Amino acid sequence: MDRIDIIDNRVHELSAHLRENVTQGAGELVEFAMEHASDNQLVHSALLLKLNHSRADNVLRQGQLANEMVALTERIGRDAVTDLEATTVVKKSAIAPLEKRREMVCWVSNVNKTFQRSGFNMQGINAEFRLGEITGVVGENGNGKTTLFRMISGELAADSGLIQYPYLEAYFGISRNDWGEIKQRIAFIPQHLEKWYGSVRDNLHYELALHGIKGETNEEEVEYIIYRLGLEEHQNKKWSQLSGGYRLRFALARALVWKPVFLVIDEPLANLDIKAQLVILNDLRDLANSYRYPLSVVVSSQHLHEIEHVSDNIIFMKEGEVIYNGKTDNLGEGREENTFEFASELTLEEMERSLGGFEYYSIEHTGLAYVMHTPLHVTQMEVMQRFISADIEVTYFRDISKSTKKMFV
Repeated sequence: MDRIDIIDNRVHELSAHLRENVTQGAGELVEFAMEHASDNQLVHSALLLKLNHSRADNVLRQGQLANEMVALTERIGRDAVTDLEATTVVKKSAIAPLEKRREMVCWVSNVNKTFQRSGFNMQGINAEFRLGEITGVVGENGNGKTTLFRMISGELAADSGLIQYPYLEAYFGISRNDWGEIKQRIAFIPQHLEKWYGSVRDNLHYELALHGIKGETNEEEVEYIIYRLGLEEHQNKKWSQLSGGYRLRFALARALVWKPVFLVIDEPLANLDIKAQLVILNDLRDLANSYRYPLSVVVSSQHLHEIEHVSDNIIFMKEGEVIYNGKTDNLGEGREENTFEFASELTLEEMERSLGGFEYYSIEHTGLAYVMHTPLHVTQMEVMQRFISADIEVTYFRDISKSTKKMFV
């Protein structure tokens, strides 16, 4: 089934759902509009219909709104199909399918940076950041992640090497030397968020105005991003009234409301609980995958497993150099051993005695957990079965053979 058939089927399903359960269907209509609408006005219409339905005080009015939702669903579907058919003729259409739109947003070639006061050096950095992909940048603090982020976002100049933006040049006609225009397409969210004043909504209107977006379009875009990032209940709140997770979500809204193509985020998960971390990471994945406005996202974090789960690519930095730069799925390729991390109350001597003749290369305690290196043929299941048979109580276990965590330990 091709994409056109998928859209047609979705239109029929959603239309039927709206007639059966308009309350639930209204939310689905908004999601459908966000993914497929060719015009933001259609997204705004879906939002308004959903809002008006929630406020409707009689069955007749609710029925009228349901019919309007069905009509809007069909219109969005027709437009989306027309757009898809057009891409077979216009190869560089702005609405080409995402799988054909992995254009390179930023290209970093042999970049070097030296800080005379501290003596820190970044040497020979090479990287590619593409539309529709998330690149996770990991490494211990003080190894160059923030410096790299500041350089690719135009906040800091490199000493040598090239940082170019092919997508901005090809699709927006921006000269590679016009940093003012380049930075207008890049959103950088630093680790430490600056306090702001006024309400969430007022700040979003102001951010759009700074980018030259005013009037009705300004109103529509603010409505869209507030709904998209779940800020409806918080839109009139001030800085002091928001939790850390919602402050970050607002920072994302302010960065995304004017539709950048390159989003750079430094340590967004640092001060969030696990639930907020998962919400933010899912948001980033959805944003990068957006059919209408895909992004290239670059994000750093000390939460290795969470970042690896959401990232298409991983860059591991150590002492100013890139140790690994490739697809997340390729981590661990060509390794000569398996590596397992686990926690137990046993001392190292007790652990080695309990493992007895079990086949492994080495075992060490990092201060927080054990790290065991085994031959490739020793599997995770075999290690766990050994723990069970030897009555070794383990409170945490993870196979890190295909994780950047192995590079840390």
